[in-house]
Amino acid sequence: MSLMTVRHSEVADLVFQNALDFLNSGLKILFDERSTASDAKVSVIAIQTAIELLAKYRLVRHFGLSAIIRGSVPEGDPLALATSGRLRTLGYGECLKLIDKDEGFSDSEREMLEGVQQLRNSLAHFAADVEVENVRLELSWLLVSALAMFAAGTDRDYGEMETHARFLNKANFDRLIGFRPYRAQAVDISNDSPDTIEVFRCWECKEDSLALRHSENYFCHCCGLAAVTLAAGFADCQHCNRANGVCYDRLNSNEGFHHGKCLFCNKTAAVPCRFWGIKRGNQRALDAASCIDCGAVGSEAS
Repeated sequence: MSLMTVRHSEVADLVFQNALDFLNSGLKILFDERSTASDAKVSVIAIQTAIELLAKYRLVRHFGLSAIIRGSVPEGDPLALATSGRLRTLGYGECLKLIDKDEGFSDSEREMLEGVQQLRNSLAHFAADVEVENVRLELSWLLVSALAMFAAGTDRDYGEMETHARFLNKANFDRLIGFRPYRAQAVDISNDSPDTIEVFRCWECKEDSLALRHSENYFCHCCGLAAVTLAAGFADCQHCNRANGVCYDRLNSNEGFHHGKCLFCNKTAAVPCRFWGIKRGNQRALDAASCIDCGAVGSEAS
């Protein structure tokens, strides 16, 4: 790795850490039960600033410092230039266009991402009136897309078994992931994303927002879990009949069956190991599963 590449990585990390400072401070204010309309205005400005920095982080990380610089990048150490305060960077709207070209937003995501800037500008310059609960709704909806596309970015396709907890402190993670409107938006986004093949219930946050992406990796639009498909498989539940309700470990089997658990009824179940059945020529292992709870087979389990 060249020194220049290292420097660009350090610039990206610097932008990222600044973004997280604004994001966590903004969320702390936003979800404080004592927050007033004035506090909500501050949270909008802090979180919009964080989202803009996260968008720039993604561009610098993937394309280098020149991706966010207006005009040509001056000669010199990229890190020194970035910390000098002399560089002119692209605005939020311009960054959105570049990311949209690279990945593509849905119409609702584009409208929401652009709308927060308009709200921020009206608050900063014209003191618009706000209601705390409305601000919580709008910013939480926005963060579903911003955390996925800007903060996680291509990490969604690496399957590192990490969540949004790496961006948010524990209190903010718990508040945001537990906020019902945020969770509902995550379900909608996971189904609407052009990168989604199929959606399952997430084994970490128990929301129906775990998307199987075209990269053949799982990504949860709610808690941010990223995992390779080898980490887990899904099968229909023998107890509650939920399609794909049972989550099981694909890498471990015992005498032809994977042990799993239904994410809906919380009962244990066994899933036939297709590889074991083919290897042993045992068709029964492909067609029926023995219930771990009662020992019944296939449709007899209840």
